[in-house]
Amino acid sequence: MSIAKSLSEEQISKIQSWADAGDGVPEIQKKLRDEFEIRVTYLESRFLLEDLKIELLPTPEPEPEKKPVEDEAAAKEDADAPEVAEKPVKVTVDQVLRPGAIISGKADFGGGKTASWWLDQMGRLGLDMADPEFRPSEEQAIAFQTELRKVVQRSGF
Repeated sequence: MSIAKSLSEEQISKIQSWADAGDGVPEIQKKLRDEFEIRVTYLESRFLLEDLKIELLPTPEPEPEKKPVEDEAAAKEDADAPEVAEKPVKVTVDQVLRPGAIISGKADFGGGKTASWWLDQMGRLGLDMADPEFRPSEEQAIAFQTELRKVVQRSGF
């Protein structure tokens, strides 16, 4: 039985006022328990709001913090500097498979930074960096994933 059918008009209007005040599902769930002595799960609270056609206010996304520019001349120099494009990541497939892998190979991140990679029978990716201190940049990681996907598809997986 739906909880919505057992609520009075007064209770429904109270729930609507909570939503209009900006309360989210957890707050409404807590108020249902505290004020109406109705114990419901988070999911049941969501379903109740949907049954009553009560829409929650959208949560504003936090704006990214802007760092103050201490020296405008330095900031202008940074803006004028050409962006350094990172070398593309090269992904190769091993001729002899790594034990326990369905496919394996090497990745060259440039600058002498390499790694061995493999996919096991469960489809899990393993990555063993030659230099344990090296962490690829976000751009390098995305390039690695893209190249790996291409290589794996070409290999028939």
